[in-house]
Amino acid sequence: MSTESHILVIDDDPDIAKAARLLLERHGMRVSTAANPEAAWVLLAGEPIDVILLDLNFARGRTTGEEGFTMLDRLIAADARAVVIVVTGHSGIAVAVRAMRSGATDFVIKPWNNERLLTTVERGLALRRARLETAATPPVHDGILLGESAGIARARDLIARVAPTTAPILVHGAAGTGKTLIARLIHQASPHAHLPLVTLDAEAADAAAIAERTAAAAGGMLVIDHIDRLPRAFNGVLLAALDGIRVIATARLDRIGIRGAIGEDMLDRVATIEIPLYPLVDRVGDAVVLARHFLALFAYRHGRPSIALDEDAARAIAADRWPDNVRGLRQTIERAVLLGNGDLMLSPATAEPAALAPDLSLARNEESLITAALERHAFNVSRAAAQLGLTRAALYRRMARYGL
Repeated sequence: MSTESHILVIDDDPDIAKAARLLLERHGMRVSTAANPEAAWVLLAGEPIDVILLDLNFARGRTTGEEGFTMLDRLIAADARAVVIVVTGHSGIAVAVRAMRSGATDFVIKPWNNERLLTTVERGLALRRARLETAATPPVHDGILLGESAGIARARDLIARVAPTTAPILVHGAAGTGKTLIARLIHQASPHAHLPLVTLDAEAADAAAIAERTAAAAGGMLVIDHIDRLPRAFNGVLLAALDGIRVIATARLDRIGIRGAIGEDMLDRVATIEIPLYPLVDRVGDAVVLARHFLALFAYRHGRPSIALDEDAARAIAADRWPDNVRGLRQTIERAVLLGNGDLMLSPATAEPAALAPDLSLARNEESLITAALERHAFNVSRAAAQLGLTRAALYRRMARYGL
């Protein structure tokens, strides 16, 4: 077995995860483990995974598998070629069958037979290779549509329902909300996934560019980026060139604004289905989910210490308006990871969010923050460090610095 084969085991039982890792590593596979879906997304966003072994329950006493089914749905939405093998107990045959109907490629019953598990994983690797061989582009690994808000849940549902069709789709929302990511996910789950995804920059389009880009997309899929900025003089040229091409159009305006910019004929051609993306400030709870994900992702990607997000920082992130939306949050967290030293230091140099600036910047106010945390926890260093998102060693260094 090639050492390039990378298996991800998602299971909250460390003994199960260890047993699978030892078995598969003995047969030349590389194995990563995650105790829950959140940790799994960090690994999935960081590098390619060939086969995923997915437990369906992550809380003691639960047997419905609902957490696992949610994860399975998102895995398939993120990568239509994903190979997911569900892991279930003896009493979970019906659950496993349901998972297969939801997109899993196979299942393994716990406690498993080692030969059965190995054969199942090897079969999954062969399937993964076959699926990738039909694709002209590699799967998107840092392309996960995270969030629990109603708008994001509906966007995921629409992608799953319409991506496999040939319907034209209009994705609209403010800058940084994820329009390009949505276009990639639709392409990846579409009948055209084996063809390149071709993009036309509508703002810079002329007759030559339209001819060249539509020719490249013939029989496949074309993303018309910023369609609301297409010069009206080229509407007829573009409409005539779209025969036989599936279209994903993006815009920063709402439907009324887009209609005024491109006209009814063009809107009818590109907007059979609409996927609106809302500003991060309107996605209640998503900013904190994304911040925790980006903290873990960039610590993993850049080989930096993991950073905790305490309750105060989480509240501040949730309260910020994030004018640059997900893109701005992502960049802010990556800079914090790169420029920090194991602490969450969102200072002006790292483009801190406004809500964090007044009272949660460790760069300016760490002495008062540390003092307050120590007093709140009766000078229990472990608890104070946990609240501040510091290691014990980092907190001791700061205590020494300020004579605390």
